[in-house]
Amino acid sequence: MFSEDLDVFFNPAEFASAATYNGVTAVNVIFDAAYLEQFGVSGTNPVALGKASDFAASAVGKTLLIGAVTYTIRGRENQDDGSTVLLQLSAP
Repeated sequence: MFSEDLDVFFNPAEFASAATYNGVTAVNVIFDAAYLEQFGVSGTNPVALGKASDFAASAVGKTLLIGAVTYTIRGRENQDDGSTVLLQLSAP
């Protein structure tokens, strides 16, 4: 597993956004809600990249508040060596 301090990558003063996980835990994530258009259907696909240690394997179904929007985590995918996870989000 990656042994470097990941906090430098998840610094809200740089690229990350402050968020609240499951209503109580403060976490930092790199958020993206890219616009997609495929096969005549368009919309956004919100995702958040976070430290794996911040999001338990049971994160699916829990909430993530970013800014003023509360998202539901619908998927948790380990990235590369497992030190980070990509969270697939759905908006209310």
